[in-house]
Amino acid sequence: MAQNNSNIKRSIFYPTPKVAAVWILLLLSVYGIYRGSNYLMYRTGFFKVKKVAISGNQYIDSKEIFTAAKIDSGEAMYKVETLKVTEELLKNKYFRGVSVSRKMPSNIIIDVQEREPLLYLIDKSIYMVDEQCTILKKLPGMPMGRCPIVTGITLKELEKDSTLLAESIEMVKKIREVDPALFAFISEINTSKNKHPELILIKGAARVKLGGSNYYQRLYILSQLLNKQMIVDELPAIKQIDLTFADRIVLQRKS
Repeated sequence: MAQNNSNIKRSIFYPTPKVAAVWILLLLSVYGIYRGSNYLMYRTGFFKVKKVAISGNQYIDSKEIFTAAKIDSGEAMYKVETLKVTEELLKNKYFRGVSVSRKMPSNIIIDVQEREPLLYLIDKSIYMVDEQCTILKKLPGMPMGRCPIVTGITLKELEKDSTLLAESIEMVKKIREVDPALFAFISEINTSKNKHPELILIKGAARVKLGGSNYYQRLYILSQLLNKQMIVDELPAIKQIDLTFADRIVLQRKS
């Protein structure tokens, strides 16, 4: 028995020449594959970057994104540090998110998510405000007609307290939930300290008083009111629409 155990140990620690040759061949094969793939990836033109595809951008020009990414078109694709490129692009505050990936054999894919204006703020210049309360200068391609303007607050005031802006953003979200078609009528959301927000309509500049609560209900009433063509035709003559009463709507005409 002891002799058998000795033979087993010897076979484990001292392989036969045939087994040793097989292991050597396997190691040489793995090394050859590694060297060959390394050569293909980094030293031939097969895996070099030939195209950088950019998607998701509406307002930032693709050339600007390509320049900021700092990708050498002659560089080996697997030498492109995707995380580093992502971090570089996210320095642009107009991007909410960036995804950088490789596509065999020679493409780099950059997909960006731009900040979308929810409101506009006018204070010497025009600023866009997104749903995260980020304030940036309006870019040329950003449409003005689809988003209301927030008035009654300035950038200087917002540096101290952004509560009023956050309330205006919540108001826009509520309008979207109740009836997105209302945006076709709304020009401004007017807000200021010690005052409930008011909507200012495009046609005739009528002010809509909403009070300090029950916004969903009152926005729904406004939506139903503006669905009546007779009321829409009368808007240029209306000064104020008061929705703060529980049992009635008060229309005040211009004198």
